[in-house]
Amino acid sequence: MQKQTDQVKINLSGRRLPLRVKPALSESTPLVDNCPVTRRVILISPMPGQVHELVKALTDSCFDVLVFHRWEPDLHERLVFDLLIYDLSVAGTIDAFAGISSRLNREAEYATPCLYLVGEKMIGSASGPMLQEELLVWPARPQEALYRVQRMIGNSPAAPKRGFLPQEGQRISFKDLWLDRERMSVHRDHDRIHLTKTEYDLLLKLIDAKGAVISREEMLSDIWETDFTGGSNVVDVHIKSLRKKLGDNAASPQYIVTVRGVGYRLAD
Repeated sequence: MQKQTDQVKINLSGRRLPLRVKPALSESTPLVDNCPVTRRVILISPMPGQVHELVKALTDSCFDVLVFHRWEPDLHERLVFDLLIYDLSVAGTIDAFAGISSRLNREAEYATPCLYLVGEKMIGSASGPMLQEELLVWPARPQEALYRVQRMIGNSPAAPKRGFLPQEGQRISFKDLWLDRERMSVHRDHDRIHLTKTEYDLLLKLIDAKGAVISREEMLSDIWETDFTGGSNVVDVHIKSLRKKLGDNAASPQYIVTVRGVGYRLAD
């Protein structure tokens, strides 16, 4: 009798049912779907290990999560984020909450939604302004926290865009664009804008000028390393291509302004 090799499973009635086997992935099968929208969350916790499951749930749901042990005074200035999660579940007290919420409100240039993770003892004695905040008893099911985060971000406006900001390392910003000098890349929020090296160099030169007018001759000299103009419109052609990729309009510019007879500058 031929030995049966098909895998089987037995249900409660004792019947043998074929075990469904998922088809093997082909080389063309994508392993991970791209996140259509990514929002940024900052999580402050003195003991990050206590919130590991929450970080994993947020990351798996297309959130960018930055974890810090403590709040740094210049985080609001250096980073743009959509939600702050402050972990007070381990050593937090009513007085600690009052100090933190007051400091956050004082330092923020705009209203950043904040979710506080608190212990059962702390929430049991909550009163006054604390009851007006978003509180979540922790530990909790990560999916419950995820639902709260999605609701809070969905009900709040996106973090406002800013002009020139000092950034860590090689990162510089202009309005809703930011450039990584080290990687020579340009991004709008979390989406990369694919530029050629010449387009990147043009944009970087304009940003470094911080609004000053740059002549076509200077662009030719610095980027194309030539002083010969000869009626060439090579600068204009590349600026036009750069504007198209940025979604800019020459008639009503958001990023690059034409200075007739001279060159170009950044828009106000």
